[in-house]
Amino acid sequence: MSVFTKNTPFFVFLIVLGIRLQNALTISTFFQPDEYFQSLEIAASQRAAGSGYVTWEWHHALRSVLYPRIFQGVYRIVDEISNALHLSPAATSELLVVAPKIVGAITAAAGDVYTGLLARKIYGKEAGTYALLLSLFSAWNWFCSTRTFSNCLETTLTIMGMYHWPWKVYNLTDLTLATVFAALSFTVRPTNGLITWAIGPLILQNLPTFPQRLRAVLHISFISILVLSLNSFIDYTFYNRLTLPFIEFYRLNVSQSISSFYGTSPWHYYYSQGLPLLLTGYLPLALYSFFSGLNDPSSYSPTTHLTRLLGLVPLGFMTTQHKEVRFLYPLLPIFHVLIAGIGVPGLPKTATKKWTLVALMLSVNIPIAYYTGYVHQRGVVDVVNWLRKEHYSNPQDVGFGGARVGFLMPCHSTPFGSYMWDAGMRDGKNSAWFLTCEPPVGVPVGERDDYVDEADEFYNNPTDFLYRTFGRPPLKGEEEDKAEDKSEGTALWPDKLITFEATAAFVKGYLRIGREEARYVECKRFFNSHFHDDSRRKGDVIVWCLR
Repeated sequence: MSVFTKNTPFFVFLIVLGIRLQNALTISTFFQPDEYFQSLEIAASQRAAGSGYVTWEWHHALRSVLYPRIFQGVYRIVDEISNALHLSPAATSELLVVAPKIVGAITAAAGDVYTGLLARKIYGKEAGTYALLLSLFSAWNWFCSTRTFSNCLETTLTIMGMYHWPWKVYNLTDLTLATVFAALSFTVRPTNGLITWAIGPLILQNLPTFPQRLRAVLHISFISILVLSLNSFIDYTFYNRLTLPFIEFYRLNVSQSISSFYGTSPWHYYYSQGLPLLLTGYLPLALYSFFSGLNDPSSYSPTTHLTRLLGLVPLGFMTTQHKEVRFLYPLLPIFHVLIAGIGVPGLPKTATKKWTLVALMLSVNIPIAYYTGYVHQRGVVDVVNWLRKEHYSNPQDVGFGGARVGFLMPCHSTPFGSYMWDAGMRDGKNSAWFLTCEPPVGVPVGERDDYVDEADEFYNNPTDFLYRTFGRPPLKGEEEDKAEDKSEGTALWPDKLITFEATAAFVKGYLRIGREEARYVECKRFFNSHFHDDSRRKGDVIVWCLR
């Protein structure tokens, strides 16, 4: 039975939205820093000077500001509500953290529903129900879909555009909507153009004459240029100059290989790691659906185009050195559609065998969703939530304009200003800091082996870095102000120093942690992870407070 038969898509959306709200409001782990630094931090910096951190990408106009502007609008709504209800700064800061999660839930719910609608459009009513359920029970979706990554909005816009794509019957209205969503996806993440290019020829195959094809191409071009022009105006309001971020994105990340500064992966990454992570328990059924689709006798069928798309896009991404599983995220709902239309009907007809296989898939997905969403890497989120709440519960912090906070961690290890708000401010200025890792923009490729960012500088010699930055460690019986010793650092020691347990081992001796004369004492500890692929991030998150 199809859920779309007895209920309207909007009613189904409301039900799914309720599920995704629970997903968004309870998920408590960290995935990857772009969740904050490509969206919330930019919006926070526009709300109040010093609140958010503006990374190098925004100084070089690599990103469109379209997505952060959404959250900037959300923050403005929160401020209006807070002013109207005379809420306290503490309550306002909590709303500022929660409100973007609601946007993530709406985006995720729309993606779920359109996944079901596309499957219904291509394969029928039952396939629509299966695709919706596959999307809802996807471990990756539970872990990622409600987060504030630009990839999440990109994924939803992609499946919305594909729903309106003229799969079987050419319709100008549908083509217009499909083009709008595709162009918006491209502005959010320029690499999404690979999907459009991979499926674009379908429209030409469905039109028999050259004049019809020419009109379709001109129509697509006009709509695309219109959307990109409007987006350029939005970007102009941020950069104060005319810019096309997708050109800068290609120039720096691809032609100059700046993205490889943040890690490289082998050519087979998307096949050996990316797709298995994306599909988790669905992987066997996805492979069966994909290879079955390749054998479709019609070269013009939707199945053929879906399988070609799923085969070509990872090949395109393989050409870059820097690879991440979330780059393939827009393909996940397409896999769900293909599984619903081909894989599920291919399961054994016997009910017992069918539900046994379904139970096996869920037995993999549910534990993974729970562990990644509520256990693994939660300490780095818990600590900034604690800092925010501690700030408002401590009259001294509030009265004197906040505490100095320092993160002795690899760069971007935690959310920043968009979660701390006033807790990271002092006297109207940003008092919180972390070790930075600005990439070697402008440095020739041949000279990058010698390039060292601030985080690397610290980890190469933690004691020397602390001495040059702050001077001698603060000890009991000494004044906080430093003596006139030009060989020592001049920065003030933070009121709170935050490290990973692995990093703590490098600096405990210098700070005299555990000794009678030490002024830094452990005041809070948060579980973060049982394991980590980065040795510097292993163990708990530790907070040392200056006494």
